[in-house]
Amino acid sequence: MTSFEVVKELRKRLAFSKGLKPSSIKVGHSGTLDRLATGLLIVGVGEGCKLLEFLIGCDKEYEVLAYFGAVSDTYDEDGKITPLKDLNKKNFDGILKKLPKIISENFLGEILQVPPKFSALKVQGRRASDRARAGEEVNLSKREVTIFSFDLLDFTFPTASFRIKCSSGTYVRSLIHDLGQKLSCGAYVKELRRTMIDDFSVQDAVSLDNIDVQKIVSLEYVARHFQFLTLNSDEFDLLRDGKILKNKKIEQGCFAMAFYENRLVGVLENADSGVKYRKVIHHD
Repeated sequence: MTSFEVVKELRKRLAFSKGLKPSSIKVGHSGTLDRLATGLLIVGVGEGCKLLEFLIGCDKEYEVLAYFGAVSDTYDEDGKITPLKDLNKKNFDGILKKLPKIISENFLGEILQVPPKFSALKVQGRRASDRARAGEEVNLSKREVTIFSFDLLDFTFPTASFRIKCSSGTYVRSLIHDLGQKLSCGAYVKELRRTMIDDFSVQDAVSLDNIDVQKIVSLEYVARHFQFLTLNSDEFDLLRDGKILKNKKIEQGCFAMAFYENRLVGVLENADSGVKYRKVIHHD
């Protein structure tokens, strides 16, 4: 299922459980998964949708199964596969011996990466993937991403599995493709699973077939992952009336979560000589 299909199905199920129309239930997600990929998708419901934008930039963790000895125009199993090298178990073992050095020298820390041309990135207002499928030449610029770890988990000729922790915006498909180029044998993604977003783990997630509204994570739990300010009653009243809270400043970043009586009441941003609401959180 695509991320959009997950949201659509979840909206329908939640509406059914409450006896409402699906259009009355607000549901969104914090970042798409490739169609090939499985794993963790953070979904917001109702007022929770207002926090999703702040989760998009969080670090991610993936487990990926790479196939060596061929390349794909999409960098994954769904594309056009072209064999590059006649691998056997003996020379595959030789390639694996080069992995630690190749990875440490080229794929750790801050690196420059070219996203796949088959991606959702926009080129002059259209998705790069749409242009590529139409036969157009697609040139995407390099972008800086951070790879915190790139660990070999297992290998079974001609595949190897890795666990990768990386910054938001990293394309694992490009990492595996580029690794194959460095090893001079080619490689593409055969399976991809997102296992973590920040400290949210797929191990704590529920399946779409087993939705339990009692397990929905509270807004307060999510908000405390970020910088926050605790308001007193006077400050809460001023902000509620649409006024600027004077002599307050968000020192780090461009937003802070606002708490009043241990409840999340909004998201704050800097304003002239103070802070104001960027978003207001309503509680039933």
